Amino acid sequence: MNLIKYIPNTFTILNLLSGCMGLISLYEGNLVHGAIFILIGAVFDFLDGFSARILNAMSRLGKELDSLADLITFGVLPAFLLYQMILVHGTPYISLISLLVVIGSAFRLARFNIDESQKEIFKGMPTPANAFLIAGLVFCWDADWELFSIIYGNLWGLVVFTIICSFLLNVPLKFMSFKIKEFVIGGNEFSILLALVSILLLIIFNFKGIFPATLFYVLLSLVQNTFIRKALS
Repeated sequence: MNLIKYIPNTFTILNLLSGCMGLISLYEGNLVHGAIFILIGAVFDFLDGFSARILNAMSRLGKELDSLADLITFGVLPAFLLYQMILVHGTPYISLISLLVVIGSAFRLARFNIDESQKEIFKGMPTPANAFLIAGLVFCWDADWELFSIIYGNLWGLVVFTIICSFLLNVPLKFMSFKIKEFVIGGNEFSILLALVSILLLIIFNFKGIFPATLFYVLLSLVQNTFIRKALS
């Protein structure tokens, strides 16, 4: 039996379990742990794709399983993080708007599975990046940053933020891929800039740097769409 081909799917299952553990953390009232499990799931999500390419173990089953795991870890879990954050300021009925993230993530993942053109770029914000944006907001909760407190510090800031996150998942714009095909500067300028800025923000602010780093990713993607659209077409 060739056990190597099961390695990517093992990482996928660990991604799925990370999402489930995050949901358990939310049930126990720990939002920070829930957000951390998004980060852990992202590591496993990277490893499943990386190992599948390195081991030449890609399969249709693995692709579908990956999407199901991503829906839990990067769709359902961040949606319920938002639910808990909105609940602090509002009511359970208003908090239900967070389910838009689940719907948006499901459509985003389904579209990705049937769109062969999303190899080097993404059409719409990838679900892990969207989940990072939401998890990053959790880490900023006690940072007392006036710049971002307009989002997490009041009900309607969180509602608008939720709607924007749901919209970004399926917006008709191209978002940067995290893959670097060759280790050269030419053609990878935006990816290198994103990596350097993200590392700097994480060094300075620790987990709190995830939110501004993800915002910077969105900004860079918008710059690409505005100034080098022809190069990406």
